[in-house]
Amino acid sequence: MRRKIFPGDKMGLKTEVLIVGGGATGVGIARDLSRRGIPLILIEKGDFAFGASGRNHGLLHSGARYAVTDPQAAKECIEENRILRKIAPHCIEETGGLFISLPEDGLDFRDRFLRACEKVEIPTHLISPEEALHLEPGLNPDLLSAIQVPDGAIDPFALILSNAREAEAHGATFLLHTEVLSILSERDKVKGVRVKDQLTGEEYSIETSFLINATGAWADHFLKPLGLRIGIALSKGSMMITNRRLSQRVINRCRPPSDGDIVVPNHTVSILGTTSVRVMEVENFEITPSEISLLIHETSRMIPSIEGCRFIRAYAGIRPLFMEEEKEEDRSISRGFVLMDHEKRDGLKNLITITGGKLITYRLMAEKASDLICEKMGVNIPCSTHLIPLPGADQPRGLKERLKNLPMGETLCDCELVKRDEVEALLKDKKLKELQDLLHRTRMAKGTCQGGFCVYRLLGVLNESEKEFGDSNRILKGFLEERWKGIQPILWGSAVKEEEVVEGIYKVIFNLKS
Repeated sequence: MRRKIFPGDKMGLKTEVLIVGGGATGVGIARDLSRRGIPLILIEKGDFAFGASGRNHGLLHSGARYAVTDPQAAKECIEENRILRKIAPHCIEETGGLFISLPEDGLDFRDRFLRACEKVEIPTHLISPEEALHLEPGLNPDLLSAIQVPDGAIDPFALILSNAREAEAHGATFLLHTEVLSILSERDKVKGVRVKDQLTGEEYSIETSFLINATGAWADHFLKPLGLRIGIALSKGSMMITNRRLSQRVINRCRPPSDGDIVVPNHTVSILGTTSVRVMEVENFEITPSEISLLIHETSRMIPSIEGCRFIRAYAGIRPLFMEEEKEEDRSISRGFVLMDHEKRDGLKNLITITGGKLITYRLMAEKASDLICEKMGVNIPCSTHLIPLPGADQPRGLKERLKNLPMGETLCDCELVKRDEVEALLKDKKLKELQDLLHRTRMAKGTCQGGFCVYRLLGVLNESEKEFGDSNRILKGFLEERWKGIQPILWGSAVKEEEVVEGIYKVIFNLKS
């Protein structure tokens, strides 16, 4: 029942389903619907993973963190955990996880935790402090007990791009750097959207039979012109990246979910998280000194060496938390997701909103949204995304495996082992419009130097390839300004010396002014 999309001259696109939002959920829906043969277009005002999907700690949740306080979310997490290990092994490092109890935590919560995990079928294994210290020598030697759980680490960028590749292979169309200007409606029915290409300034309309709002934290902002809102609490979660890997496993604090209670290993670094601070704006926020101090203080109770660590970056993402009723404490709001049919709720046909949830539940969220679309279309084709491995599932996993299979040739990024040949192959894709598009697809600038020693090499390749991203100095200054936002909050000690070296490189080689 595939119907062709008529692109015309881009002055009037038509499609069956239009998805707004290029995060994990939106791209997951694109994969699901395209596998069912349904024509669709996805638009995103930035690149893939522009929002919270690209600003999290990369945890492959076992669900254990929510077993006591939010058992439904915990059950969804462990079920999707098992599925993702099968369909996306190339995006996952199977680290395992530990929940540790410290003297100030006592053991009462630990016992509740074990019972709650058993109820939602999360595997646990209680081990002694001695066993835990043997597995992870850097742990606080005063710990009372430890519990093993099936946590892991996941690369959200690789995950989203793999979903996008498969969706495109099945006929999906992606329009990145495209912003919605207005929603086109007629009486009680949504008809499409008016959009603007952010890079060319071109404006045009897209007609659609069904519109899916998968904008995450922007969900209420998207609905506002229609006079609608669903009640989203915007919760800022700040994180910090260390310059080395502190543990082989995910380390959690065995207590009710709190600030600074998790350390996630990610390639060669570790990510400390997180805070939970209510904010009013989706994009205009900052990481405060008090959050930095809190994260260091709390996480160093689990791994004491954190107090002397060098940090390479701080960053934050905005969680969209769906509130059925107002709550003062964001951690008391469910991490579950909401799927809203606006025809039933508001009398407005052809509009669906899906938001909330976790990165790990993106596939489940996409399945439920796709099921609803198929029900409305009268299409009886079941979901298959839990059965079919994603593109790249047979590729080497992790830096160690990549190092074993590393081809000859010039290396542009030493931290992430990115070869020049890989970059040149990507540059042939005319859809890449900005430097960040390329960085997302290679992991360049995500290692310990945060792009300080590799981006200028990349700009040389761009210049030789004559790829039009704009003026090289403007691109470089834009990258360094964005990089500074993450470095400034943690700039002390040895980090200052490294930043002086990077500053010297760019001032001397590129004659950049401060």
